[in-house]
Amino acid sequence: MKTLKPALGTLLLGLSLTAFTALAQTSSGSPPAAGTAATQGASQSPQAGAMSDDQVQRRYDAEKKRCDNLKGDEKDICEKQAEANRDSAKAESKRSAKTAEANHDANKEKKDAQYEVEKKKCEALSGDAQDRCMAELKTRFNK
Repeated sequence: MKTLKPALGTLLLGLSLTAFTALAQTSSGSPPAAGTAATQGASQSPQAGAMSDDQVQRRYDAEKKRCDNLKGDEKDICEKQAEANRDSAKAESKRSAKTAEANHDANKEKKDAQYEVEKKKCEALSGDAQDRCMAELKTRFNK
């Protein structure tokens, strides 16, 4: 019976963390951070929305509060898991921000390159046709 109680407590802790993560995912509208129980075995697209710092902190506080009902090693493990989930969510948020910035930069470079091609085409024209082409080009590319 003594060995059954810790095993049962660990099992309940694991189930409650999994249930909480699933609840947090459905209520926040964004996927949980990579590495949490709900994402193990599931792939997450690079553009999936990351949680805001406020959402991360609220989830961490809720997970820590769940740990208050536990004692000893179970409480320590629960608190460490909550910290790991928080750190993982922050890392995911940072990665997502970097990805968005990289996408923005790439799109700008593509647009600039296309502008240069179109500009060369306009320069190949002469007279009034060239003037109209350049005016239209500047309008299309907001230059």
